[in-house]
Amino acid sequence: MDFFQNKLDSIKKKLNDKGLYDVRLLVLGLVGLIAISVFWNGAKIVQQNFELTQKVAQIQKENEILELENRNKELQNEYLATDEFAELTARRVFGKASPGERVYIVPKDVALASLSVQPEPTEEQVLESDKPQYQQNLEAWLNIYFGN
Repeated sequence: MDFFQNKLDSIKKKLNDKGLYDVRLLVLGLVGLIAISVFWNGAKIVQQNFELTQKVAQIQKENEILELENRNKELQNEYLATDEFAELTARRVFGKASPGERVYIVPKDVALASLSVQPEPTEEQVLESDKPQYQQNLEAWLNIYFGN
C-alpha cells in the first residue's frame, strides 16, 4: 500500500510543479470529458436516425412497387373477365369467327414456307457484334455524320 501511496504522491508533486494540480483545472477537464461524451453519443444517435430513415424510405419504395404490381394484376384480372378477351381467345385458340367472317386454316408447313429467311450474317457483322455496345454505338454515329 505504501508503494501506491508513494507513486500517487510523486504524481501529485509532478503535477503541482507544472501547475496542473489545480482543482479548477481538474473540474474543467472533467466537464470537457462529459461534453465530448455527450457530443459523441448525440452524433451516434443522429447516425442511427439517418440509417433508419434510409431503411424506411427503401421499404416505402418497395411497398409502392408491390402496390403497383397488385394494381396491375387487378387490372389484368378485370381485362380477363371482359367479353372482348373471351372473343379474342375464342378466335385465337378455337379458330372461331364473328358472324360474317370466314376462318382460313393454313397448314403449318405452308405458313413456315412463306416466311422470309434471314440471311446469314457476314464476317464483318459477326466481328462488329463482338465489339462492346458503346463502341458499336460510337461507330454508328460516326457513320451517320461522316458517311463511311
